Amino acid sequence: MAEIISSIIVDPILSRIEEKVVSLIHEEFVAIHGVKEEVEKLSSNLTAIQAVLEDAEQRRLDGPGNKSLRDWLAKLRNAAYDGQDIVETFATETTLWNKKHKVGKFPTPLRLISKASYKSSVAHKIKEFSAKLDLIAKERHNFHLHVSSEGGSGRAQNFLVPTTYFVDTSDVFGRESDRDRLMHLLLSNEFDNGSDISVVPIVGMGGLGKTTLAQLVFNDKRVKEHFEFRMWACVTVEFDLRRILKDMIEYHTEMKYSNDLSTNILISRFLEFVAGKDFLLVLDDVWTENYQEWEQLQSILKQGGKASRVLLTTRSAKVCDTVGGTIPPHRLECLPEDECFSLFKKIAFKGSNALDGTLRKELEEIGGKIVGKCQGLPLAVKAMAGLLRGNIDANKWNQILGDSIWELDKEGKSNRPQILPALKLSYYHLPSYLKQCYAYCSIFPKAYVFDRKELVKFWMAEAFIQSGGQKSMEETGIEYFDELSMRSFFQVLNIRDKERYRMHDLIHDLAVSVSSPMCYQVKDNQSFTFCVESRHISSWLGPHVKAPTLQIIENSKKLRTLILHELPSSIEKLKLLRYLDLSRTELKVLPDSICNLCNLQTLKLLGCAWLFQLPDGLSKLENLHYLELDEMFWSKCRLLPPKIGNLISLQNLHAFPVHRVTGGHGIEELKNMANLTGTLHISNLENAVNAADSKLKEKQSLQKLVLEWSDDKGIINQQVEDRAARNIEDLQPPSNLEELALHRFKGSKFPLWMTADGLLQKLVTLTLIHCNKSTTLTVGQLPCLRNLRIKGMEELEEWPEDDQCLSLIKLQISNCPKLTTLPDWMPRLITLKIKKCGLLKALPRAPGIMSLILIDNHVLENWQEGMCIAEDSQGNRHPWHSFMGLLELKVKNCPNIQALPRYFDPQKLEISGCELITALQVPEISKHLQTLALDNCSSERLVRAIPSYNFLYSLSISKISNLISFPKFLNLPRLKSLYISNCQDLTSLSEEGSLKTLSSLWFLSVRSCSKLESLPDEGLPDGLQCLVIGSCPILKSLGSKNTLKSLPSLKDLYLEECPLLQLFPEDGLPSSLLHLEIHECPLLIEECRKKNVGTEWPKITHVRDQEIDDDDLIKQPSDPTLPNRKRRRYWTPWL
Repeated sequence: MAEIISSIIVDPILSRIEEKVVSLIHEEFVAIHGVKEEVEKLSSNLTAIQAVLEDAEQRRLDGPGNKSLRDWLAKLRNAAYDGQDIVETFATETTLWNKKHKVGKFPTPLRLISKASYKSSVAHKIKEFSAKLDLIAKERHNFHLHVSSEGGSGRAQNFLVPTTYFVDTSDVFGRESDRDRLMHLLLSNEFDNGSDISVVPIVGMGGLGKTTLAQLVFNDKRVKEHFEFRMWACVTVEFDLRRILKDMIEYHTEMKYSNDLSTNILISRFLEFVAGKDFLLVLDDVWTENYQEWEQLQSILKQGGKASRVLLTTRSAKVCDTVGGTIPPHRLECLPEDECFSLFKKIAFKGSNALDGTLRKELEEIGGKIVGKCQGLPLAVKAMAGLLRGNIDANKWNQILGDSIWELDKEGKSNRPQILPALKLSYYHLPSYLKQCYAYCSIFPKAYVFDRKELVKFWMAEAFIQSGGQKSMEETGIEYFDELSMRSFFQVLNIRDKERYRMHDLIHDLAVSVSSPMCYQVKDNQSFTFCVESRHISSWLGPHVKAPTLQIIENSKKLRTLILHELPSSIEKLKLLRYLDLSRTELKVLPDSICNLCNLQTLKLLGCAWLFQLPDGLSKLENLHYLELDEMFWSKCRLLPPKIGNLISLQNLHAFPVHRVTGGHGIEELKNMANLTGTLHISNLENAVNAADSKLKEKQSLQKLVLEWSDDKGIINQQVEDRAARNIEDLQPPSNLEELALHRFKGSKFPLWMTADGLLQKLVTLTLIHCNKSTTLTVGQLPCLRNLRIKGMEELEEWPEDDQCLSLIKLQISNCPKLTTLPDWMPRLITLKIKKCGLLKALPRAPGIMSLILIDNHVLENWQEGMCIAEDSQGNRHPWHSFMGLLELKVKNCPNIQALPRYFDPQKLEISGCELITALQVPEISKHLQTLALDNCSSERLVRAIPSYNFLYSLSISKISNLISFPKFLNLPRLKSLYISNCQDLTSLSEEGSLKTLSSLWFLSVRSCSKLESLPDEGLPDGLQCLVIGSCPILKSLGSKNTLKSLPSLKDLYLEECPLLQLFPEDGLPSSLLHLEIHECPLLIEECRKKNVGTEWPKITHVRDQEIDDDDLIKQPSDPTLPNRKRRRYWTPWL
């Protein structure tokens, strides 16, 4: 199987060899080593073979019995892979030789190259390969192959029997909702497409049951009654208009037509009965992506009635784009496992009604596991059930369970399931450049979750991606992936709101089949059978299994991809290696030998927690495109290897610390690294001498730039300030930069490229941290700025009120003690946080504000509340109160604020340390308040002013002086959670039965109330489910004898640091209690430990989950040998 199919991907390999050979012809190294003639002959033979390869492939598919042609293609495949290795090794040596002699002014004399070095060089191998390919090229004449004008991809053969319209509905399971959806699309006139034909595509991978679903709909009574004509045509790979027309006419007339009739006669005959009539046409198994082919049929079908429909089944979403239409495709998903099992039993146990009950149960159990292997693919379920039908030998069933479905499908197996032909057709129909990309995926385990961009990096490293003109290799690779996905080779997943992909197990098995032995997985639970021909190996062994890894490296010098969990120093032997993944290993040091892998393009070191530095020779990896390390590594990185600037192809260098140590660490290393993308963090900029040498402006793919100076903790003199100002001007980023951060910039003025109009037109996020010398700020010249963060700018005084901040959505300002003004108008601002701005008095006017946090602003007093003109999403303008859209407000330690805004309707409100605020909003205005937190008030007045909020569900009260008893609120019908903490004057939780009135309360936490002695005798709310009491030093009672017993819903009880509490209430604890925790309550714990003799033990025996800490019974807290025990925090309020 592998030998046959793998030859199909020879074409792109030959193309890459030819491209490399052509580039070598004029190299001096080639002439010196005497292989120029062979290289030129090699190029000629490659061209000749490629010209006939398409015809050879097609003949092999059309006539599988042609053994000699099969052998020739297999020989060509093996030679192609070996030739790729030899030519690329030769190219590598050429590059190294050129570098070695670059410093010389004169060519190296031929006499200086010894015969011994020549014979041992790769030049000898290229001569051998040229001779081998010359022989293969001559053998092609034996087959009289035709030269292709385009060469390359070949046409796929249809291995499947044409389908018919009939289906036994009793054999169809689990497609009711799919059928109903399609019936709606077919019968409803809302999908009529006027003068065009309405096409309803069914899309899904091979074997899902697309044809069966189409048959189910086609034979439905409602369809027969709705359409005047119904027709069925099996299209298959070759879109033959004449054959399709003939099938449609024969179905309608129930007559056979001659194969000699012309297309025009068939069109005329078809239009005789279909013109103006509503018909349903099923085009089953459509593959064409050629619009011209479809257009010919479409123009004929348009002559029917406007309610006509074409129901089309296909494996490729690209076909849907080709045929167009207004109806989105119906994507058929895998069949649920229970429905698969019903289908399996229907087939496997047919005629086995007399089967013994015990045996049937055993067989059904095995059958369920077999169905699980089919992963929702009805074709596989039917095949496996058919294989076992009539067989009641449990041993045979277990044997089938243990075998791979593909093993059962191989040639030579009697009664084989024939799943492979159905799926391999999808593979044969791929263009050659996609075949190798798909086959490569076999090195990943089943159920592997693919990230699209990461997989493209693999393909790029292996040169699978053809140049896309102006498109980058990554963009072309993404197009490759999307095309495979549209052809149903990948299934889309949504993982934490991120789009990821996986392969169906049978599609993965097909990839393994077509890629062997070039791709190979080493697994923990399988014996290791290594093939020296393998080019791509992934090791999924545990970190302590080393023998296979060493064997891989020692025995395969042809490897191009290697995914490992540990790294031997012998890795340098793999000269052709392009992709090396050492992620999540326990590596502490990378061996220097890794720097000899001159062809390496991707080095992944993600999750290597003990790796803190890179080898000094890293700059030798001049072909490196991707160096992937975690943010933790970059944040701790203090010194990169010298001469990192040699890596001119590198696309990701998250951090670059500038140093003045011996050469190779200066900012000029960035000069030629024009391909950098994503984030670049340049630190230690005080060490930069000629910052302009970094040429940041030319790095057009950068998205985020961080410029950081060190914290010298000293006085910034004029010299330091001037040097910082010069450097930052020279560090101008590309104009399309999206995110910029300046840390500890020591200049007094920001650079012109940041403040001048037109230079950073696409900047979205700006962060300014500890830029202590800057006194003014303007951002109005940044038209796309959405997010602005300012922190620790101690000298910032002015942000002009007239600065235009029309696009700003999120603004955070903290630790700016001299800032006095903000821009007056911010129409799109949604989030605003201001902290420790001691001279700021007024807020900006922001009619769209939704979240506002104000902390430690001692003179802030003006909300800037008022009416303004707002614009809605439709562009309509209308009057609007400034804060009516505010959903969250937190005001903490702002003593000059005298009152809350008059008109706002928040969902969350927190007030802390604002003594002048004595009232809350009336419920008529604040209708949707859900969470309220009041903290650090010197009077109980604000607590007692809480009005009747109908939607309040969480209330937190803390550090309220003079609050003696919990007040009785008028009406809080939906309050579910109540937190009371650090109320030092609180002596009672009940004021006229205040707690009992909270009918919806299910959670109550009381902590650090030093004067509280008892829970209320009148009891707690009946619906309470969780009660937390902690750090109440004089609490002695948990209420009257039935306070807790009378709580039928109580499930969780936590008691902590109540040293005087000795007993539970007399009636004990409710039977509903599931979890009990007691910590640092020595008297109560002692009583609970008195089994069978004390009064408290019987009260807790029914509680299944108990955590009772008795450490304090062994040692007193004052004991100096007692370790400090961290205090538990079971519940944290919103505050």
